[in-house]
Amino acid sequence: MKKLLSLMPLLLLFSGCQFEQEIELKSSECKKNEFIFSLPKNILDYRNSMARFSQEGGESPLNSVQFISECIPKISFKNLAEQSAKDIFVSNYKNSARVTHFRIRDNVAYIELAAHTDSWPGVSASLAAVEPIIKRNLFLNSKVEDVVVGEILD
Repeated sequence: MKKLLSLMPLLLLFSGCQFEQEIELKSSECKKNEFIFSLPKNILDYRNSMARFSQEGGESPLNSVQFISECIPKISFKNLAEQSAKDIFVSNYKNSARVTHFRIRDNVAYIELAAHTDSWPGVSASLAAVEPIIKRNLFLNSKVEDVVVGEILD
């Protein structure tokens, strides 16, 4: 049994199993005054696959997206969420990435973008691509346990 357990890492290596997707840049590699900022390697392909997924369903493209990460100067979590959205929205809708409401309550971040109240045809597909990136960057840099992205009514 001991011999089998000692071979387990090699078996996993050769079988290609991954327990979770690795981030190219570890947050510990960023300085104390920096955040790790992570975006899909190919944003156009990511947008298209998330739009298709939001309309048709099926397997989530997030399972196969490759991300690139960099260290950026620390900013507020609100600005981090806004920057995440701006980098995903297409150029003629960058203003829709503006965070109109942001709060953290009981370790949950609540975020509303201008796109939630000032919509256009296709906004739901765009938001389907933006929401996971906002969540990813907040989870990488904060201690929030959940992130809710959507219209805030209160």
